[in-house]
Amino acid sequence: MGSYGNLMWQLLVQFLIVSFLVVAVAGLAVGVGLIVSSLKTVQFFNVVNRWVSTRHVLKPVEVPRDTERVTHRYHRWLAGGFVLGGLISIFGLAAGVDASALSAVLAEERTVPIVAIALESTKWFLIVGSVFGVVVGGMLLLYPRAEDILERFANQWVSSRQLTRGGDEMHMTLDRLVGAHPKPAGWIIACTSAAAVIAALIMLARYY
Repeated sequence: MGSYGNLMWQLLVQFLIVSFLVVAVAGLAVGVGLIVSSLKTVQFFNVVNRWVSTRHVLKPVEVPRDTERVTHRYHRWLAGGFVLGGLISIFGLAAGVDASALSAVLAEERTVPIVAIALESTKWFLIVGSVFGVVVGGMLLLYPRAEDILERFANQWVSSRQLTRGGDEMHMTLDRLVGAHPKPAGWIIACTSAAAVIAALIMLARYY
């Protein structure tokens, strides 16, 4: 298991270095393009700059769906599902999940304690959530009117389209700055990208 983990880690590092190298080469090409042919490079970026609105994509998700009629009609079945599912989850997690043994299988020897702590924390987080589900289910079974009170506080509509409204606007300040000073921007981009290419090649050479 340790050798497999080391192999996966090396592959991940190599992938990140290669991705960094590809981005650096692309930046170098952009810098050289701005130096050699500023007008054509700026025109090319004006063509490829396309705005995709997430607000239109998220619009169908933002339409509220009324499910209260179904939940009110079958509230006892819903409450029983909460209680039964929560109890099964609690006993299954408490009796069937051994964080220490599981971490010994999944992780290397030196990282076993850290993975064990993470798995144990996740286990108890899920158990607490299951206990909460049992409490909510029991409350709905014993006090049917409690569902109205719970819904009054829980049924709050949060619009992701309103939250992401500012992020859906295009900010072209950097593009305008590069368009106004293409050659100095090209030299800056080309020099920094060339340094990044050299650094990526040096790091990549260590793994081959």
